[in-house]
Amino acid sequence: MASSHGLKPFRRVRKRLKELGIIWNPTSGKGSHGSFIGPNQKTGSLNAFPLPRSQQREINADYLSAIRRRFGLIGKDWNDFFD
Repeated sequence: MASSHGLKPFRRVRKRLKELGIIWNPTSGKGSHGSFIGPNQKTGSLNAFPLPRSQQREINADYLSAIRRRFGLIGKDWNDFFD
């Protein structure tokens, strides 16, 4: 269930990332930011991706693309992300 204009529901993104070992920590960011924390799928290194409160209801395509790069989500992991 995707929203219009490239927006994805935050809860759905959080659930799918958790399946890949990437967790949401609402208190790890500065100010109104929380962070996704988990391993990069290519290198195995631990990464964090801060997300502003404005994106914690629906995440736009630009943030999703940045999350993909930060955590090395490629191939099947990303192509089937919302199917």
